[in-house]
Amino acid sequence: MRQDKWKRGVRVSDAVADGGPRRHYLIGRLERLRRHLRVHFTRAFLGGISSSAIVAGFLDATGVSWSLIAYISLAAGVTAAILTGQGLSSPRTRYLLLSLGRPMPGAPDGGPAHGSLVAASRSAPVRQIEAARCPDPVYAGGLRMLCGSSHPLIVVPSNRRDVGKAHELLFPLFTAGQRHSRVQVDLLAAGIPLKPYEFERELPDGAQDPEHTLAIKDLVYVPELADALRRAGARIRSPLLWPEHCVDPALLAARDLVIVGGADTNFWHATLFEPVVREFERPKSSVPLAMDLRDATGQLPAYGSRVLTARLAGLSALFPHTRGDEAEFDERVFPTYGMVLACRNPFAAAVDRSHWCVFIAGTRSLGTSGGVLALAAMLNAMHADPERNFFSLAPTAAPDVRARVSAVLYRTREVEQAVLRRSGRLLPRTRRLLEPEGLDLNYSDSYMPTAVEYLGYETGVPEWRTLGRIPDAECECADCR
Repeated sequence: MRQDKWKRGVRVSDAVADGGPRRHYLIGRLERLRRHLRVHFTRAFLGGISSSAIVAGFLDATGVSWSLIAYISLAAGVTAAILTGQGLSSPRTRYLLLSLGRPMPGAPDGGPAHGSLVAASRSAPVRQIEAARCPDPVYAGGLRMLCGSSHPLIVVPSNRRDVGKAHELLFPLFTAGQRHSRVQVDLLAAGIPLKPYEFERELPDGAQDPEHTLAIKDLVYVPELADALRRAGARIRSPLLWPEHCVDPALLAARDLVIVGGADTNFWHATLFEPVVREFERPKSSVPLAMDLRDATGQLPAYGSRVLTARLAGLSALFPHTRGDEAEFDERVFPTYGMVLACRNPFAAAVDRSHWCVFIAGTRSLGTSGGVLALAAMLNAMHADPERNFFSLAPTAAPDVRARVSAVLYRTREVEQAVLRRSGRLLPRTRRLLEPEGLDLNYSDSYMPTAVEYLGYETGVPEWRTLGRIPDAECECADCR
């Protein structure tokens, strides 16, 4: 897949360091101006009109009158001043209104189509939806955007025993004895010009023991994922796998990221996801984020892995508990489900670098480990077939328009169980097919994912498709050879 041509008017500060293809994941100045006006123009306009009216009232009381054009000019000047002040108050839009804008590019030659929308009729408001969507080319391009030259870094949860001096950490990764951990993130001191933000982390169940936040099962398929990334064009640096306490914002901004685990186990999941959400919410994107583990019903957004929220087209045909195109997958009913969602790396974008970020998270560890296997299988499939892409259809602000997005809902369908001693007898090693919903009555802690399914939209309607199956080394059947 070639992505090596410059597009006119694109600001790209970093090609892949050693001669890889140039990327253009950044928001151009004209697009920043347009987004700024969408957020602040109404308030600024009302402020300008109000100021003009107040001045007119005072002048009328003193017997002085101005021409209509003078009042209009005053209102316009106050509006412009308010807009300028709002722009100067934000690190990401500082001096925005003082510079000329440049448009965002279209799709790179030979690459996936950015912003591809699916309309049910010719009269559908496709142009309006496209104009009001969050301009994230990674999210809009399908998971094929992960193919090609990249410098990936896989971030996994840390064990509390690895951190002897927790007070030296930049952020509180561990909070013992509490159900929720309130986190305040200020990245300005670290050189990342993002506004400070806050969120809550929902810690794991049980005895609230922070030493048990790392599930080793989540890491079993990381070698397969590393090999799949290499096949897809990644330049692997050593080490590829980093614990969460060993990375910092500057390092995260300089690499393509794979975040393994939900926010309850991996601190950087919420820390990276929250600025992504803000890009989609202010101004409101006509195409929403398709999946998240975020609960925004409280005073602060709360992150965990108890409930996975999906906003996908056609969910009501498969899941009766949906609310239109939105469904919640609770870990007690859907313990093997998870999400793979790719978007622009928010830390990198803040420092004018073009990198992607992938979130892999299941409602439970069996789902997260299955997600690592799922992403490896998808990368291998796209490497074998240059026309293959993985995406989902998300609803938009218009009921007759759908958007292809870089998100996949998956579930672990088959597991392998080790030899067990149960009810006084030994049970042999075997493979089990899991039910799509509900808890498994034969559950074993030794379960390892061997096959996953994903919700595919290749035909336009959602249907479960087998993604990959790990061969059984001791089996000689045709399916496992």
